[in-house]
Amino acid sequence: MVSERGVRITHSVLFTLTTLAAIVVLAISASLVAHYNSEGYPPVHTNAYRDRIRILLAAGIWTTFMGLLLTVGFHVAGQTVVFGILTHLIPVVIAFILFIIGASSLTALTDKIDCSKAADAFDRCNIVKGLVIISWIDTIFVFLTLIFIVVLCFIARSGFGVRRSTLYVD
Repeated sequence: MVSERGVRITHSVLFTLTTLAAIVVLAISASLVAHYNSEGYPPVHTNAYRDRIRILLAAGIWTTFMGLLLTVGFHVAGQTVVFGILTHLIPVVIAFILFIIGASSLTALTDKIDCSKAADAFDRCNIVKGLVIISWIDTIFVFLTLIFIVVLCFIARSGFGVRRSTLYVD
């Protein structure tokens, strides 16, 4: 049986890691969008880079906002249905979809590029590669958070005697 303390600690750790990584994704992708809007995108696949970096920017904004909202809301009003399981599940699924789309598509675009070669390199190539790495890290954190919430969903509806739709299972 899961304790309230265990749920609180796990929720705090997962959402803090997810939110911190999302803030890094947000900062990197926002700086890349600002730089490329003023200086121009890479000469090859211009629209592809623009779209993929902006998807990750949207994922970073969404995950940062929802991570902060759900973390604070859970600690302030965690016993209410307003910050219950469904309220956590929907934003985390949206964040996971945004990150998996953005990270996988930017990876597919940049996986054959070697930033150390002059023929392959473009302005801010290493930063784009860094965005790929941190976006995959945040995708993993969001996925672990999603697993945590789904496990709580099963526990809440199983034979452990819990019938409420909040994250607390005591």
